[in-house]
Amino acid sequence: MCPSGSRSDEGDRRYLTGLVHQLVLAFLAATSGLMAVLMLGLHGGPSVAGNVSLYAFFGYCMLVFAGVLALRVLVLVFRLDAG
Repeated sequence: MCPSGSRSDEGDRRYLTGLVHQLVLAFLAATSGLMAVLMLGLHGGPSVAGNVSLYAFFGYCMLVFAGVLALRVLVLVFRLDAG
């Protein structure tokens, strides 16, 4: 038992913190992916280069960002050393 009277130990707190971290990353990946799809669906806006509008450029950048976040979550979930 901890001197402060708390029944939780360091392993439980580390597990819960990791779980919350994964949930926040998954939420950010899903939200930025949805925003990227919505940005890619917009037509018009200023042209950046040729046929690419500013909205499409930001949409593709956010899509890459969402993919990186999703891959990070998958690596955290499927890594072998859980500790």
